[in-house]
Amino acid sequence: MKRRKLFLVAAILGLLAATLTYTYIRSIQRVETHEVKEAGVVVATGDIPSGTSVSSNMVRLVKVPETALHPEAASSPGEVIGRITKAPIVSGEQVLRNRLLPAGVRPSLSFAIPSGKRAVSVAVNEVVGVAGFVKPGDRVDILATVDGSNREDTITSTVLQDVEVLAIAQDMEEEVDKKPKVTTTVTLAVTLAEAQKVTLAEETGVLRLVLRPVTAANREWVNPTTSGELAKAAAPQTVAKPVVKAAAPPKKAPQPAKPPKDHQVEIIRGTERELISVKSN
Repeated sequence: MKRRKLFLVAAILGLLAATLTYTYIRSIQRVETHEVKEAGVVVATGDIPSGTSVSSNMVRLVKVPETALHPEAASSPGEVIGRITKAPIVSGEQVLRNRLLPAGVRPSLSFAIPSGKRAVSVAVNEVVGVAGFVKPGDRVDILATVDGSNREDTITSTVLQDVEVLAIAQDMEEEVDKKPKVTTTVTLAVTLAEAQKVTLAEETGVLRLVLRPVTAANREWVNPTTSGELAKAAAPQTVAKPVVKAAAPPKKAPQPAKPPKDHQVEIIRGTERELISVKSN
């Protein structure tokens, strides 16, 4: 009797477990699958620096879920090709329309200034500007000629070395086969401290740009040149005449010693006198 009850209870529990398992499996199969909608977006194929004109090989069109699409993302390459970036774009990033300049607009000078630098313009003429041979992208040294502390001496010293030229007048790019052109201003990339030096030198003296060769990479220390030193260098050099010593007069041959003279000694004896010759030693 007990065995039958146990068998019946086991059968009921087994049936209940099978029913629960079947119900769970059916509930999984009934889960509705939601379709993910995708949209086309333009992404960068590599890093694009700021101030770069976007070309066709810099971007590509990919599909992304609509939930991952940025509101400002470009949906076709034609929207971005030929436009210039206002900020850097990293590889794989969606190209946003608000990070590009409007079509046909060139970037301002602020996009060409290196990080940590400032742009300062100095007045130049044909002499100061190296006869118009200085171009954007060249590197120059800056010399300044100012009055000395005593107001009587003029000093020329090197203010800055290896300074990048950002623009000539309002030209920021070097044109191919362009003839040298004399302009009135040159814009340089300097630090804030260097900008102070250049401004003070321009206000108190005369500046001169010295064009550096492409191979010049090192900076060198040069002592300032004063007008006094320049005058000494330009003065005619006097050649010292060799000192000729007068010849010593020839020594006279020693003359033979003269024999000593005899001395006469007078001897008086009473009323008689007598002379005696005595030889000297």
